[in-house]
Amino acid sequence: MTTFPIPKPFRPLLDPNVRKIVEESGRSTGKSTTNETLGIALTLQSKYNNVLYMRAEQRDLRDIFNSTISTMQALGVERFFEYKTSPFEITCIVTGAKIYFRGINGKTADDLTATKGFTPQYKTLALAILDEANEVKCFNHVRAAETTVNKFLLPNAKIIYAYNPPSSRKHWANREFAEMVRNGATKIHSTWEDIRKLLKAETISEIERIREQDPKHYAFWYGGEIVSLEGAVIWSFDRKKHLIPVSMLQERIRANIYYQPVVMFYGVDSGITSDATAISAWGFYPDGRLIKLDTMYFDIAQARRMTNIKGFSHTDQVIYMLDWYKSFRQRMSALGINIPPPDCERWCFDGAALTQDLMLEWEKTTHYNVTAVTNKDIERDIARLVNSFKSDMLFILDTHENAVSVEQLETFSYDENNEIPDGQADHTIDADKYATYEVYYNYI
Repeated sequence: MTTFPIPKPFRPLLDPNVRKIVEESGRSTGKSTTNETLGIALTLQSKYNNVLYMRAEQRDLRDIFNSTISTMQALGVERFFEYKTSPFEITCIVTGAKIYFRGINGKTADDLTATKGFTPQYKTLALAILDEANEVKCFNHVRAAETTVNKFLLPNAKIIYAYNPPSSRKHWANREFAEMVRNGATKIHSTWEDIRKLLKAETISEIERIREQDPKHYAFWYGGEIVSLEGAVIWSFDRKKHLIPVSMLQERIRANIYYQPVVMFYGVDSGITSDATAISAWGFYPDGRLIKLDTMYFDIAQARRMTNIKGFSHTDQVIYMLDWYKSFRQRMSALGINIPPPDCERWCFDGAALTQDLMLEWEKTTHYNVTAVTNKDIERDIARLVNSFKSDMLFILDTHENAVSVEQLETFSYDENNEIPDGQADHTIDADKYATYEVYYNYI
């Protein structure tokens, strides 16, 4: 009988309802050891519980092969396994289940064949792990590996992406894995404190020394935080400063019952076939602050995949927006936040022709106050958001609904040529631009 320790932050690994997991944290936080422990335990249970352990490059496989053996030795179960190195493979002699080791990088960004021919015995996998996922050349290779893995995953199986966030927001991993979590993957964030009992005294001493002497390095290396602002478009946004806990806002209301939004500004950015439709709901408060109370994010591309329809008309979107709006007012009321009546609200739509049609459909259905933002300027509009966060005029309520907005603020970035590349998720940022345009130029 062997005890397989799973630290508390990693409990989703044991949840049969969780299928895809993103483990984002710093060094010495237990990711690799815990994932290996889970894989070892699974192989001891059934011959069908094969495990695929992946890294970016073939040359890195010896590292995770040796790491897995070390974990087996620490658990005291190495006698139940046999090993071979050509190719790297570990077999459980109790059940016959295997742990396979594969690299997933293609020769180029378009070469997606690295894992194409992989087939586990019995065509089953109980677990797939991509370790140091940020080291993969590009997300295309991650997507190709997942396509292969999905063919073999058992009903309660899991696929895990473990990585240390690169310091720059321009790195693809900081965008794509955040998007993966937004689309339903479970995020696990651990720190060295979670496995403190398992670390050597010398290691703890070194970590604490760095925390004291070099906080920025500590935040990146051990906290898994993105500390470089290089490439960030909205570089002045700081979640530690600009995210307001619900409890803090409620405390302000208790201290002053009149601390409620005076006017609401809803920025609307829309799509039809592949883009998302986003609404940013900003409350203008008596002290001059704008607080984003809620975000609606309707991913049309994802909805099309789920429903197999060609697109969503403006009429369909208005119905969706109305459902969100009713829910938004109810949720705010439950928190003690009084949303003013429609006469004290302004709906600010993109002035492009496509969004104008949605605006007219919305106005015809609701008779609410609408306006079109036609005088757009990318640099000026970005500067407005940057300066507003810098001067602490914009804040965001820390809720699940606003998570997508925070994610896009933190990952929207310039490329190596100091240009904003197409294809980045920035719909909530565009919605912010339209709402704040109306506030700054037509209200204040």
